Amino acid sequence: MIHFDPASAVRLLDTCSAGIVLVGILVAGTRSIGRAIWLVAAQALLLAVATFGVGVATHSLHLMVGSLFTIAVRGVAMPLILGRILRASAVRVERNPFLNPRLSLIAAIVIVFAAALAMDNIALGGPLDAPRVLPAAVAEVLTGLLIAMTRRKSLSIVVGLLVFENGLALAAFSLTYGMPFVVELGAAFDLLMVIVVAAVYSRRMLTVFGTLSTDELRSLRG
Repeated sequence: MIHFDPASAVRLLDTCSAGIVLVGILVAGTRSIGRAIWLVAAQALLLAVATFGVGVATHSLHLMVGSLFTIAVRGVAMPLILGRILRASAVRVERNPFLNPRLSLIAAIVIVFAAALAMDNIALGGPLDAPRVLPAAVAEVLTGLLIAMTRRKSLSIVVGLLVFENGLALAAFSLTYGMPFVVELGAAFDLLMVIVVAAVYSRRMLTVFGTLSTDELRSLRG
């Protein structure tokens, strides 16, 4: 067993949480869909590293195994599936979003500071005291919603939902420091199914409309 003391785990957890927030801001400010996909994969890797570190410090085997599933599903499988969909599309950047990248970047930064102020001095309890984790989780949930609500391309909306889900996972982790392994496995499977459905849906949009823009769906309104 790798020796890793709780103090080191707290530092690792806070560092990874800060990295997750920074990556979320970069996702909000980028127009490249491909770059956004891999940035979300980087978020998943940071989440997995934090989970593994806490698992080692608390001698929790299911956390360590769960972190490997996080890497496999969120860090590898999902970006590969989304990247394959993107390569089938002629449009690789987010054009004419409801909120331009600069304003989206500013909004994401404001969300981070607002979450930090709102969650300041909240004691989580639990085996480790990492004060930055819950504010980072709340910031990522709100940033994911921001991205999903201000983008027009279906893949960009999926990216926003993935940022949102990473925030939820970090929030659950910060409050409970792990769930039973079967629950984590089920959540990963559900998320993978969402991506598969999104892949089928996007391929159908490309076949019918020749684009991944959700603007084309307005013609289907009654």
